Amino acid sequence: MTTLLLVDDDRNFLRALRLVFEIDGYRVLTAHDGVDAMALAAAQRPDAIVTDLMMPGVDGLELCRRLKVEWPTLRIPVVMLTATFPLPAQGDWPWDVLLSKPVSAALLRRVVDSLLSGRTATPQTHGHRPPTRGLMER
Repeated sequence: MTTLLLVDDDRNFLRALRLVFEIDGYRVLTAHDGVDAMALAAAQRPDAIVTDLMMPGVDGLELCRRLKVEWPTLRIPVVMLTATFPLPAQGDWPWDVLLSKPVSAALLRRVVDSLLSGRTATPQTHGHRPPTRGLMER
């Protein structure tokens, strides 16, 4: 069974995400901050991680940095979610895909499925680009 770690300090959002992925048959782990997420990732080694960028204490950026320097978590694909606008500048991102909130459940499921199947090889971003929305490669 595919395991997914969801990380967000908003408990209601986290609960909704959990339901979306459990319905799809994922084993879902949750954490409310980066510290708990790092411990869960090291112990459980999920197949992918979806995390919020802005969290108190250890935020999503620091979580990703820590994940990418530890051998057991180095290769876990990460989807970063953010309501920050403008989106963080493209650079040496420690995550695989950046999605802006609000994000549809359908898009998030497609992105996670894509990462798990290995179809996403380069970091990507999905932001507000009226009137259409889509993935942009770095």
